[in-house]
Parts: sequence; structure tokens; C-alpha cells
Amino acid sequence: MRVSYEWLREYLTIDLTIEELAEKMTMSGIAVEEIEDMAAPYQKMVIAKVLSLEKHREADNLLVARLDAGSYGKKQVITAATNLKTGDLVPLALPGAVLSDGRQIAELNFKGVLSEGMMCSGAELGLEKESSGIWIFDEPLQPGASVADALNSNDRVLVLELTANRSDCMGMINVAREIAAILDLPCKLPEPILKEEGPSITDLAAIQIDDPDLCPRYAARAAIDLKIGPSPAWMQRRLKAAGIRPINNIVDITNYVMLEYNQPLHAFDLDRISQGRVIVRRARNGEKFATLDEIERQFTADDLLIADPGGGLCVAGVMGGQSSEVTEATVNLLLEAAYFNPLSIRRTARSLGMRTEASLRFERGVDPNNTVNALNRAAQLIEILGCGKIARGVLDEYPQPLQPVRIATNVNRINAWLGTDLTGEQICGYLKRVNFEVKTGDGGRLEVEVPTYRRDVTQMADLAEEVARLHGYDRIAVTLPESRQLGERTPFQKMQLDCRRLLQGAGISEIMTYSFYSKKVPELLRLTPDDPGHKMVELMMPLSEEQAVMRTGLAHGILTAIAFNVNRRQTDLAFYEIGRIYLPTGDLLPDEPVYLGVGLTGRKNETGWNQPDQEYDFYDLKGILEIIWDRFGLPQPRLTRSNRPYLHPGQSAEVFLGDKCVGYLGQVHPGVLKNYQLTKAVFLMELNLSSLAELIRQEIVFEPLPKFPAIQRDLALVVSDKISADQIAAAIKDVGGGLTERVELFDVYQGDQVGPGQRSLAFSITYRSPEKTLNDQEVNEIQAKMLQRIKEQFGAVVRG
Repeated sequence: MRVSYEWLREYLTIDLTIEELAEKMTMSGIAVEEIEDMAAPYQKMVIAKVLSLEKHREADNLLVARLDAGSYGKKQVITAATNLKTGDLVPLALPGAVLSDGRQIAELNFKGVLSEGMMCSGAELGLEKESSGIWIFDEPLQPGASVADALNSNDRVLVLELTANRSDCMGMINVAREIAAILDLPCKLPEPILKEEGPSITDLAAIQIDDPDLCPRYAARAAIDLKIGPSPAWMQRRLKAAGIRPINNIVDITNYVMLEYNQPLHAFDLDRISQGRVIVRRARNGEKFATLDEIERQFTADDLLIADPGGGLCVAGVMGGQSSEVTEATVNLLLEAAYFNPLSIRRTARSLGMRTEASLRFERGVDPNNTVNALNRAAQLIEILGCGKIARGVLDEYPQPLQPVRIATNVNRINAWLGTDLTGEQICGYLKRVNFEVKTGDGGRLEVEVPTYRRDVTQMADLAEEVARLHGYDRIAVTLPESRQLGERTPFQKMQLDCRRLLQGAGISEIMTYSFYSKKVPELLRLTPDDPGHKMVELMMPLSEEQAVMRTGLAHGILTAIAFNVNRRQTDLAFYEIGRIYLPTGDLLPDEPVYLGVGLTGRKNETGWNQPDQEYDFYDLKGILEIIWDRFGLPQPRLTRSNRPYLHPGQSAEVFLGDKCVGYLGQVHPGVLKNYQLTKAVFLMELNLSSLAELIRQEIVFEPLPKFPAIQRDLALVVSDKISADQIAAAIKDVGGGLTERVELFDVYQGDQVGPGQRSLAFSITYRSPEKTLNDQEVNEIQAKMLQRIKEQFGAVVRG
């Protein structure tokens, strides 16, 4: 919001400098982002009087003007303008001045004649869109005077950085009320007094609201015998200070009142409204008409329109239509002021890509009880500026008036919230300064009625905030809360922290990705339509189509991060992420387990004379899995073949604890890599930390060192590649019973030497008895039973 200081002083008598005022406003919660000087564009621009005009000796289309610039001396300027004569007072831009189009003025030589500046047109001063000649001042001015003074452009503007809840301060009147409360000053606000004449508005127009949920209030006035022309200079100055371009007196009045009352208005050419009937209704699907920006728009049933019996006239709360536009030929007009549902306006403005000053205010919410006041103010300006006559009466459809919020509290509660010791009289005084009605009762009881323009105040905490703002945050003593309870991480938080330390110690970098992504992600991951990954929690109002649903896994985020880095020539990557995923449950809220995701690609380390050039593989993921299991003392996992469509069928596994799947690991399917524009192999793992946390061994039980030596044997088996190593290991442990201390897979081979569809699995088996020293014969007998069992169960043979 841009607040003209000159306009502000129409309502208030302020003894502070604008800098002091900005400081007090900021300290009271209305942040002033910057102070803008409206005279800045006219630096090094002065009034000059034309003394003589002569033709340039080398160019017939140029004139040499001799100018009197007062204290700046006599100047010579070359010009091609043809609208000048001796005695004219013109704006002279001296060397160093910067024009509205960004050009910087300097002394120039035009075919042997020096030009010591430039006479400016209205367009070059930013006063007009287009100009045909030099701007000439009509009023008597002193040569050498500032152009800013001549144009009355010495105003300064407070640029406010408003939070979303303070939409009331998008109007000058409410800003004035706010400053009056901060400085404890009286505030003089406009009181519209109308002179109505001519026919009654009921003879000219009628209102029909078909959807009161989207338009709770609609009011209108009529003006007749219009005279369309430019608005007065003072109004144009204030509009420009607010960042709005003046157009004509009627449009400027509607914009002026919008800035003053925070109530957007719209003017229709009354004679172009069929039967004078205004209908507020939803659009019909596919309905079209051209808006004021000369673009034909197509609407849906979610959009609210202002229409007549013949069709749409205006996009409610956003932009008018060409069919009812006020032009120079307009004689009679209908002036609209309404309250529209903020959510409806936001949805329409976003879907049409139209953000206007009006829609911005309606989106944040205006005061429906202020509608007719703003309408009367606009009618008053039309009358006093001689733009037309105001028809008698006002049309106002407001079936369910908004009632003020009432909040019950007491003095002690407010003091407890703020840590203050204010009296009831002080608190009541602060609340009354912001125009709240306060009734007091026994025991410090307060009953507060909040004006409807303060829609941000709905509960006791908001009242406490108002008291704090006006009392002064800097005057509230700093006190620390008393607590005897020491803060401590939960066991689950400690587990996550330990995971981070483990992975960082392994040289893996943490990443954080968005918790939402596109609906197209399941296609990128090659998920089938019946896959659970297709069931996603959808956002009601997503920022974009790329962030429309909540994630159901970490794979997409990790692959996206890898692709981002690979595209920037960083190809050796090891990432992990710990974050929530969101799984629909059919209830109101989704399940939100915490998952760990790991992604590996490229080389493990930089190649050197003492470092082999090794690429990440499946077993690196398995090693990470093992260090996590060892760290938290988890039960032995069971790995089974994975059928996930985004994983390589030959290098992937599901991780089970008992009958529950707690994750997966494996190489990413080449088809999925192609979808992410990746060519090198990527290895991915996801683990459900929420499930694992339930199985962490809280107490570590130490076992004594073994008394008897162990015997180690290696066993290489050729089996079908459909049989997993875990199945073989489980059979070995089952046969060996308590004598099989450890079974480790140390080699996997697949190639010509074992035949198609087969692979070699080599295991290291450690045997030990807790009661005696085992001999070779005993171990041989156990191993023979193992081979028999494995041969019968899996068709395995010992590799020769």
C-alpha cells in the first residue's frame, strides 16, 4: 500500500517528520518498507523562459532556443518541437537529469551547435502517455524554479508492507485511523453529503442476486447527465502517488474512493445495460465476453459475473467488460459497490490470470458494512466536481448483515498474556483508540465489540495484541518463562539423529526435497494404475500443477536431486533424506510415517594412484543397511526379490522384519532413469524409520567371549537365479542349528561358466560350539546335511 503523506494530512494534524512517523508505525506493527520522494523524478529539472528561437544553421528541422533558467543562467538548447514561441515557460532538464524513460541528459553537440540540456514533453515528464510537443506551463512561474514545485509533486509516499491479516490498511481512511490510534490524535474523516435530483434510481435500474453466498451485498447508485473529462490535478496527483494512472474523471473517482475507503467500485454505462437490470450470477460453462483489456475470456460455473438479461457485463470483483464500458459518449451511469466472497474472487482471478487492485482487495476481504458509505462518497465527488447529477435513492441488497464480533475477557487475562501490570482504565483507553466499543464489569470484566472493518480481531489474543501495539512493545519488560522441565529429544528423534551421523560418517550428504509433487510422478516411476503409489493426498489450492499432491515416497525427490546435479556435471553423488511421506487412509487425515531414503550413483571416491576406480553398486546399499541394523540392534532382516516397477528386477530386494515390509533397496530401472534424463546406474533405498523405531533393542546384552575356537568353511553353490541368497542362508542356519555362528555371502557370479539362468553364490560359514571344540568330522557331517537339504529344496549343486 502506498500512502500519500499530503493526502494523509487531510485527515490528521501530524507534528512529526515523515521519518519519525514511519518509525512509530513500524514499531506498532504497520511496517513501512520505504519512503518515496515524488519529487525525485524531477531532480535537475527547472522552469525556463524562451527568450528567442532561431533556425539551426545546418539543419532546417531544428531550432536553437535561448532560454532564461533564472539562477542557473542563460541556456542554449536544440529542439525539433514546433509548438514553441517566445515567452513560453517550459521544463528544462539540465545535464545529469534522468527522464521517465530512463534516458540521462548530457550536453550534446548538434552539427556544431552546443545543446546545454533538453526541453521536456509531458510524456518525458511522466505526465502523459504520448506527447506531440514540449510541455508549456500556463500559470506564471519564476524561471529557475523547480519543476517539482510547479507540478505540485513535492509529496512523499509511505510504502507499507502489510501482512495478510491487515487488509483494512489498504484504504487511506483506515491508515489514518491507525495512525490516530498510535499517536493518540483526533481523526477527521470525510462525511459524504449528497444533493440528489432527477428521477429515482428505482425507475432506472434494478438488482437481482442469484447467488447470495458469493455476493452477500450489492449496492448501486445512478448518475445522469454526465460530462466525461479529465479529473482535477489534485486527484491525479494522489492517484499517481498511489501508483494508479489517471484516465478520466469517472474512472479516477472510482479509483480514488477505492484507495480512500478500501472499497472497489465499478461504473457501468447505464444505457448499455439491457432493461437496466443487473443480475449477479454464476457464469455458464463456456460463457464468453471481452473484458476491458480487450481480451475475450471464457468462464466456468465457478466464476461470478455481473450480467444483464442479455449476457455478462463484468467479471465480479476483478475487471469490467467492454460491452458496458464508460466512454466519452456515456451520459448515464450505474455505480456499483459490493461485497464478494474472497475465496471466489481469488479462484477466478487466478484461473483467468487477472490480478487487479480491485481483486487484491476483495481477495483479502473488505468491510461489507462500508459499501454504501463508499458509494455515497463517490456520488459526492461526481457532484462536487461537476461530472453529473446524482439520481435519488440507492439500491441495496443485503439480506444478512454482518454483525460485529464481540469478545469477552478481563483485565487480568490481558496482563497475564502480555506480562504487564496495566490498569483497566489503560487497557480500555487503548482499545477505544482503535474504535473498539468497550463495556466494563465487576472483577475487571471486559466486553469488547470490534468494528467490522477489523476482520483480523476475533479472539482475546487479538485484543491483547492491540493493547501491546499501542502501549509499545519496547515498554513491555522482557521476562523468561519459568520451567523446571529440561528439554530432551524423544527416542525417535534420537534415532533420526543417529541415522544422520551414521550416513554423514559414510560420506553421504543430506538433502531436503519438497513434500509435494506433480500427479505425473507415478508415470515417471512406471507405477501401474492399481499401484498404491497412485493414491495420493491432493492439495485443495496447490501453488502449481508441479506441486499438486503430497508425496508417497522419497524416490522421486532423490532422483530429481541427482538429475539436477548430473545436469551440472556433478556425477559422483551420494545423497540421503529423512522426511515424512503421506499415505491416504480413507480417514480425514493421512498416515505420515518418517522414511529414510538413500541414493547412490557414480564413483565411490576420486581415482588416485592408491585408489581403485570403483563405482557404487547394490552391495554398497546392503552395507548401509547392515550398519543401520547393527547400530540399532534390530532383528535380522529377511531380503526377498522385489517386484517394484521402478527397480531393476535382477538387482533389487524387499526388506522384511517378520511378515512386515519395512523398505526396499536396489538398482533403479533403466526405463525410469530415462524419464529423469539419467544414463548412469543409480542405486536407491528407502526404509520406514517409524516402523524400525518400534523394534530398536533398548538394552544391549553383552555375551562372554567364546571359550572354544571356531572352524570356518567356504561353500560355493550353483543355483537358479530365481533363488535368493537369503533363502540359501536361512536353510544353512536351519540345518546347522546352534553350531552355525555366522553365514556370510562373499561372492556372486553369473556368466558362461555356470550356464544360462544360473548363478554361483559363495558363502563363508563359521561353526562354533559353546560346549566343546568341534573337529573336522563333526563339521563335515553338518555340512553334508546342509548340501543334501539345499539340493533337495533348491536344486543346488556344489560348484567345482
